[in-house]
Amino acid sequence: MALTLTLSSVHVSATPWLDAEELHVRHSLQVLADAGLLSAPVTTFPVMWRPLLADLSALDPQQLSDLQQVAYYKLMALLSYHKGSAYTSVRVAGVTDTGAQPSYNRPMEGKASVAVTHERIGDSVAGRIRTTYRDSSLSLNPRVRTENLSWQGSYAAAMAGDWVLSVDQLHTWWSPGSAQDGLHTVSTLPLRSVRAVYSPTSSASAYAALSFTAFYGESEEQFLVDPSTDLWRRENAYGARLGWRAHELIELGLHYTASELGYDEAQNLVFDARLTLPYQFNFYGSVSEHEVTGPYSMGDVRGNGHMVGLDWSFAEPAQLSRIYAEHDRSDLRSLTTIGYASFRNSGLGWDFRIQDTRIRRQHNNFGRAPRFELLPEYRPGIARIEQFEAAVFYPIGNALIELGLQAWQDTYQTGRKDQFGNLIATFELRW
Repeated sequence: MALTLTLSSVHVSATPWLDAEELHVRHSLQVLADAGLLSAPVTTFPVMWRPLLADLSALDPQQLSDLQQVAYYKLMALLSYHKGSAYTSVRVAGVTDTGAQPSYNRPMEGKASVAVTHERIGDSVAGRIRTTYRDSSLSLNPRVRTENLSWQGSYAAAMAGDWVLSVDQLHTWWSPGSAQDGLHTVSTLPLRSVRAVYSPTSSASAYAALSFTAFYGESEEQFLVDPSTDLWRRENAYGARLGWRAHELIELGLHYTASELGYDEAQNLVFDARLTLPYQFNFYGSVSEHEVTGPYSMGDVRGNGHMVGLDWSFAEPAQLSRIYAEHDRSDLRSLTTIGYASFRNSGLGWDFRIQDTRIRRQHNNFGRAPRFELLPEYRPGIARIEQFEAAVFYPIGNALIELGLQAWQDTYQTGRKDQFGNLIATFELRW
């Protein structure tokens, strides 16, 4: 109510955030950044809109390649939409099974859910309330508990110069990859956070190539950290990330995150980079160091990991496509992903991906730390998860329909194999 009263008397501007929700929006942004047309880093989501405005307004679409034109018109159409003073949406979604592995644009969801969203935008303040009701728990892990009512996707933000301060539960993605968000928290749902973001709004600024963000929050999920005493706790986490567009063809990122869950604490240090190659090819990757301390972790245990990926972007008339492959290895798991996504500016698109997860928790003491038994893919004795996903997106007026299919196989250390299938259906209407 306070937010509504405040916004009723201010001038209209653009929403502060470019959300990490839609795969084709992230791809359009990355295409222009890879071409050196954007001065700010774009691998830290949510991305601030304001630093992008000057770069986008300075572009002449007639001077862009076909690939860049498709990306440019997509972002300009999205910007025009978000310059409205308010919007409302209703989203109805359903799946037949909740055991699939989450990814960039496929968060964990209940079997059926209804979400109502209302966003209001002012010149220096903005806010969005999204209320979601789910009919079931999100994880098959019995030591993870979620509530039926969620505020995921909501925020209240104040903008002052090059800074944004917010209270939110936004999807945070600190990685150039598509399978892991780079935060290395046990929680897979967005954290309920207080967030500060610095990103210069003028491309003439001496710090235009830099961005900084920090957060402190707690998990929406509750975790059973001690079954013997029925002790349930939320995960508390905080982190800070520095992004730097070191060259028009190179983007670098460095971040630190820490989390506390029960009696254990974890610390993570991650460096990542994205390099643009000729012919719209791009190479990206990260290296990370991890430490878990506490009585449940048998003292101090350390681990490390790396991720490497390669993608290729190409354009058809009014359509942007991407093929990518990446491999993420750590002392917990190895995850290989191969994907193909293609979207028209009208909203019509399709997304295909194959994922192969190999569990490595018996590799060393770090992998055997009890906190990692709380991850969504954990099942006693699990050794491998192979998953396929195909989804089609079809626009009808102000609505978007998504229909999809997932299939996966769980392989256990005993050799037992279980197969599962999942149908996805989503309808969203905005006005």
